[in-house]
Amino acid sequence: MTYHHVLAAYDGSKASNKALSHAVKLVESRPGSKLTVAHVSARPPYAFAGFGMVMPSGYEERMKEYQDGMVRQAEEAIKGLPYAKAVVLDGAPSAAILEYAKEYCCDLIVIGNRGLGPIREWMLGSVSHSVVQQAQIPVLVVK
Repeated sequence: MTYHHVLAAYDGSKASNKALSHAVKLVESRPGSKLTVAHVSARPPYAFAGFGMVMPSGYEERMKEYQDGMVRQAEEAIKGLPYAKAVVLDGAPSAAILEYAKEYCCDLIVIGNRGLGPIREWMLGSVSHSVVQQAQIPVLVVK
């Protein structure tokens, strides 16, 4: 099957690096395919100015530096691809990934799996599990 627009979720973890590597290889094997690497900036619920806790001094600057670092890592991995870009999304990770995939007509999502195990996944949830359950397009989970 040929995919025209692949969305790879990226958070800098070992699992997401493996997923990104797999997505790059997939797109390289299909000339003309597009790859978007998405890093989701998920703020803790209390991290919105004016609500809940007071934001620590320098919080926004540190978050921006972290996001820029994620984008630089992703751009380094995709630099040889003609139709590739890295983006930063805001919100809950699974929702942001699914919304982007729908809005930009992606036809495959590639995502890493940290292997939380059934108990921890049930208690904590899992971005990859949520994406697989809710996606309207194919999802490739890379272990």
